[in-house]
Amino acid sequence: MKIIYHEDYVNYAGYSFDPAASSGRITPIIKEIKEKTDYEIIKPEPASEEDILRAHTERHVKHIRSDKNLYYIASLAAGGAIKTAEIAYNNKEAAFGVIRPPGHHASADSCWGFCFFNNMSIALLKLMAENKIENAFILDFDLHTGDAF
Repeated sequence: MKIIYHEDYVNYAGYSFDPAASSGRITPIIKEIKEKTDYEIIKPEPASEEDILRAHTERHVKHIRSDKNLYYIASLAAGGAIKTAEIAYNNKEAAFGVIRPPGHHASADSCWGFCFFNNMSIALLKLMAENKIENAFILDFDLHTGDAF
């Protein structure tokens, strides 16, 4: 199994001061994964603005871009979702993205809950734009429901 993760996901530059976004949410997961030898950890790159704009308005992207640290970590999270989707699609193998900040509370023109870009929407819309998929099923297993894209 491929695990998509970047060390900057551990509350990079304090993207959120909310306790729910603390590094303690992701650090134990990575510790467990690194102890297993059958997982390969792959570092993603930030999503391109073209990819982000498939899911978000220019106004929203400009708003997030106004804080360069926030834009970096939000686009890196979206890039992690893209990398996860591409590995699963292209290699036909299991892939799991350990990604922060999450994205399930970001809509086309707004965001809340320390979600800035809708990572899954960006990844799936990229696969759709490349004519790789026509639809997808999303299982959001957070403790509360996310927002639809």
